[in-house]
Amino acid sequence: MIARLRDIVNYLLNIRNMVVTSSVLFFFTVGVAFFMIYQNAGLMRDQINDDFNEQQLILGRQAAAQIDAMLHDIEIEMESVKRLLVQESGKPRREAMQAVLERTRSKGLMEIGIMDSEGRIIESYSDADIARPAPLPEMRDECKEGDSAHVALGPLRVLQIGPDRYMVTSVFCSPIAFEDGHKEVLFARVDVSRLVASVTGNIRSGKTGYAWVIDEKGTFLYHPEQEFIGMNAFTVRKERKPYISFVQINRIMKDSMLKGEEGTATYVSGWHRGIQGKMTKLIAFTPVRSASLSDGHAWAVAVVAPTSEVAEAVHKVYSRHIKAEAALIAGMFVFGVLAAIYHQRISQALKERVKRTEADLQETERTYQRVVEQATDLIYILDPDMRVVLLNRHTIQTFSNLVVTETEGGAIPADADLTRAELYVGRRLDELFRPVDAAFMRKQIDKVLELRSSHSYEHTLDIKGRRINLNTKLVPIRGDQDEVRQILGISRDVTEKREMDQRIYNTEKLASIGTLAAGVAHEINNPLAVILGFTDLLLDQFKEGAPEYEDLKVIEYNANSAKKIVEKMLGFARITEGLEDTVDIYHSVDTVTNIVKNTLMTKKIDLVMDVPEKLSRVRGDPREFQQVIFNLINNSVAAMEEKGGTLRLSATDDNGWVHVSISDTGVGIPDKLKPQIFDPFFTTKKVGEGTGLGLSLCYGIVKKYGGKINFTSTSAQDNPNIPSGTTFTVSMPVQMPVEWRKEGMNEAANSRGG
Repeated sequence: MIARLRDIVNYLLNIRNMVVTSSVLFFFTVGVAFFMIYQNAGLMRDQINDDFNEQQLILGRQAAAQIDAMLHDIEIEMESVKRLLVQESGKPRREAMQAVLERTRSKGLMEIGIMDSEGRIIESYSDADIARPAPLPEMRDECKEGDSAHVALGPLRVLQIGPDRYMVTSVFCSPIAFEDGHKEVLFARVDVSRLVASVTGNIRSGKTGYAWVIDEKGTFLYHPEQEFIGMNAFTVRKERKPYISFVQINRIMKDSMLKGEEGTATYVSGWHRGIQGKMTKLIAFTPVRSASLSDGHAWAVAVVAPTSEVAEAVHKVYSRHIKAEAALIAGMFVFGVLAAIYHQRISQALKERVKRTEADLQETERTYQRVVEQATDLIYILDPDMRVVLLNRHTIQTFSNLVVTETEGGAIPADADLTRAELYVGRRLDELFRPVDAAFMRKQIDKVLELRSSHSYEHTLDIKGRRINLNTKLVPIRGDQDEVRQILGISRDVTEKREMDQRIYNTEKLASIGTLAAGVAHEINNPLAVILGFTDLLLDQFKEGAPEYEDLKVIEYNANSAKKIVEKMLGFARITEGLEDTVDIYHSVDTVTNIVKNTLMTKKIDLVMDVPEKLSRVRGDPREFQQVIFNLINNSVAAMEEKGGTLRLSATDDNGWVHVSISDTGVGIPDKLKPQIFDPFFTTKKVGEGTGLGLSLCYGIVKKYGGKINFTSTSAQDNPNIPSGTTFTVSMPVQMPVEWRKEGMNEAANSRGG
């Protein structure tokens, strides 16, 4: 058996036999290729027909969208004229309607006018070239008064304009109610055939394909054959070519087009642009979806072309396919001849390619290392015992702020360079981190080991006094036996995103509460006005010093107090415009501190001022800005009332903004209350000591002038080992830079010197 196989191989390797065998295989391959080309021709023709019809469908959709846009434009023009008719009379009305007629003439508008409630035409303007008289009873029926303000196109009407020529028209009607009670109707007659023809008349599908449009009754609104316009599509074709069956196109129109459906198909026709005879056509149809068409009315656009045009494309593709196959076969033959010659060169090229691949792999590894090292996320690998295997540069920087040094009971010397990776690799997290952080990581790693799948979570870390939110995902790294050998961790700092989400939430909450506060304030103002009015009348009936007089004074005092609270509520809900000007920061802060100096002394609070005199002026009302500073100082005083402390006021001019900071050494704001401090009526003070509107009013005033108000706070409740205190920072946009102020003062000095 083996000997026989060896003989066959030797026979095939003989040059002469090899040529014969190769020739037979070559011609066999050519025959199979041409047979496949012939077999695929039909499939190719069907595919090209489908592609051609899809292109026709796109043309139909574009035409339908343009028709909808034109109807909408006429509707908008009518609405604009309607608003003017209510306000104006005489010449402006006439000019407006004539202008609308001129602008929409190309879109089919023939006539625009006004009809009274009895159906009499008061005035109208028409295109003398195309307008035809409309039967007044029909116009009156179409423009009956209705309660709906929506403008919709009325029923279609077919008018004869010449021998065997018709046009399709319709009317837009819109009732007008005037202030004196009388009513009129604005109408606009539209040449629907002209409107549709302006869109579909220029459509060309392939070389000779065209478009036509029908309504829900099958009436041709447009067709290249002019005598078809206004005729019923189901009957006019049969009248022209009675010996041809139009069952296919009639079924397409009845079952799909008249129902507002979209699709593609083929049908048999008897003509095409002057060419007579039975032929097959491709059709794509789509409805005109327009709010300007009233309920029950639907138009459909059809784009058609004979299959003969597609046959040319099939022939071209078929020819190209044969040429490509021939070229491919020739290439295969040449390749077979040259294969042996280039065998050595290919081998050498493969060796060089292997070398290049190795170099590329090394470069890819270096690129991967650079990407990981320069990533802004924390990327690290731990083993199941929480030992550090790998970590990137950003993780090292974060670890350096979290590790516990030897002086604090850890395993790393206090003077060690914490940015070196070798200090962490191989160490356990419970040797590096605080016990609470290490215990938390142990729980998360145990979840990954238990579930044997990825685990995501969010947590908060304290890094040098700053709390950051991390979104972390732990991914198990499996070995050859599907065991979890290591754990990949990727942590992303989402602190700014959380703060932004909280700000958006607070803004929305303030807006809704502000609306509620405004309504409540207005409702309370009315009875307060009555109380104060009657109190004032009763005071005139009693002498000063009388018991009744004193009782009325108590009523008046408390009513005025309630009125002030209501005014604050209104101020929160709708900040008044104030006297918008520029604010001198130093002067405003100095004015407020002079007012509160005595209060600070009695409360044992030291005042530290760091506000330069030469600061840029900012947008705002000086009185309102002073109110903001005053409210913030009052809050700081309340926070230090028990033990006293230090109140620091500072200001800086920085890149188009002036930042004013008010810092105190009070008890601070607990973390759980921070999201609520700008809420109206929220206060931590005792009953009767505050309304809870101070910070919300500050927020509203600052936002009104384009500013920002932020705060940072450390409370003794959350961080007992860190000094407590709060800092509010008001940032206002610069209106007059300090350089301009200097120039203005120099000019003023020069003018006085002159």
